[in-house]
Amino acid sequence: MKRRQVLKSSATVLAAFAASPVLSGAPLMPPNRKEAFATALRAKPWLSGFAHIDRQRFDATATISGRWPQGLSGTLYRNGPAAHELGDFRHSHWFDGDGLLHAYRVGADGVSHQARYVETHKRQAERKADRPLYSSFDSVIADPAPIRSPDSVNTANISVLHHHGELLALWEAGSPWRIDESSLDTQGVYAFSDETAGAPFSAHPRVEPDGTLWNFGYLSAANLLVLWHIDAKGKVQKVGKIDAAPITMVHDFVVTERHLVLMIAPFHFVDPDSESFLQAHQWNPQDPTRVLVVDKDDFSSYQWFELPAQWVFHFGNAWEDKAGVIRFDAGRYDDPSIMTVNFREIMRGNVLSLAGLRHHRYRIDTRTGRCSEEPCLSAHIQSEFPSVDPRVSCREYSKVVMLTYDTNQPSPTRVLLNEVSRFDLNSGKLDTYRYPETQIPEEHLYVPDLRAKPEQGGWVIGSALDWKQQRMILNAFDARSLNDGPVATATLPYAMPLGLHGKFVHA
Repeated sequence: MKRRQVLKSSATVLAAFAASPVLSGAPLMPPNRKEAFATALRAKPWLSGFAHIDRQRFDATATISGRWPQGLSGTLYRNGPAAHELGDFRHSHWFDGDGLLHAYRVGADGVSHQARYVETHKRQAERKADRPLYSSFDSVIADPAPIRSPDSVNTANISVLHHHGELLALWEAGSPWRIDESSLDTQGVYAFSDETAGAPFSAHPRVEPDGTLWNFGYLSAANLLVLWHIDAKGKVQKVGKIDAAPITMVHDFVVTERHLVLMIAPFHFVDPDSESFLQAHQWNPQDPTRVLVVDKDDFSSYQWFELPAQWVFHFGNAWEDKAGVIRFDAGRYDDPSIMTVNFREIMRGNVLSLAGLRHHRYRIDTRTGRCSEEPCLSAHIQSEFPSVDPRVSCREYSKVVMLTYDTNQPSPTRVLLNEVSRFDLNSGKLDTYRYPETQIPEEHLYVPDLRAKPEQGGWVIGSALDWKQQRMILNAFDARSLNDGPVATATLPYAMPLGLHGKFVHA
């Protein structure tokens, strides 16, 4: 199907989604949610990572301990939900807060930090009204304003993309938001072309070493996946659509030199009349997880495979050998309760375990039709937020950086994960640094030393909340010796809510 025909169909579906009662009104969430969280926070100060902040702008120069590595120069951009309350209303889900975009600028002169909210349509309208106006991912309000399109409720709060000279704040199922790199001021909704304006663009695009970008989006009301191919200069090469019924919320995917790979978990979109978008989905553990493998050169050419029922938020990377065998890794959950239960309960101040989380390795033989999986870490090691050297993105790789948690060493202040690790898929070696009990790490990234060969030299960089001191820190590790601890730490004079994803851009 030609691109114009695909997008015409997509525009029709977008209109249908906007008119759907999936995000329609219902009674206001229990008024004690805000009070319950405040009570829990007084008893458990480590919950401050999920507290609301009214402050609109952050600017500071960090205090450095240790020696900042030569060659580690650039900007770490990060994004995540931060505005969790408005008036007496507190969101019922972590994913519903407005996006707060960060820039950690690092180099020989030190480390500075900026943060600004992404001024989306939703945020501007609700702040002007001084009350919630829209039911969103899982937060339901009374008498909501009409939703004209998914971008009416786009919070731009998941990740960030730096590509073809543009800095973009990304959400799950709407348009990117254009951000000024220097000031972090919001410049408006971004479209890669007139034809693709408003089409869903996920928060986890994959970028090949030459700058070629691949992405997807989902249109739940029509059971459609939208696929994107964009060149290094930001020009749309092609888009396509695939019927993925019964569809789910696809959060991430992987890319090889020849294929796109997407997992369709049996968390099906079944009830458009539900009170929230999340509640419109139903977990069906008796059904398989379907794996879609799409030809990069021809989106109409694809294969389906099956795995046991499971939920995956984030993949590490993927590659494909000459025999057509695809290999990739991911943090695998037994079910989506991390999203349907845990991230709801945390907004009330209840901390639950991440049961059923374990890193897995997958294998798909595109010629024989066989698909398999196996755990690649010990059963007591939980893992999330995998990242690789971007120079091996969509290519053969062996090193994965991730956050981990060892259930054999339980933490009384555990909220999410409390370690950063580097795992060698070939040797099975796991190097780990455990954060102090008073600190909660966010996603850490593998930042290559551009003078070294891929995966052979570089750093791991990541932020953390020190809830006791009420400070944010940024740590830099030698990627070859994580267990030695950070070689340098930058400390900010304030704390902020925990975020989700980021990207490092070399200077």
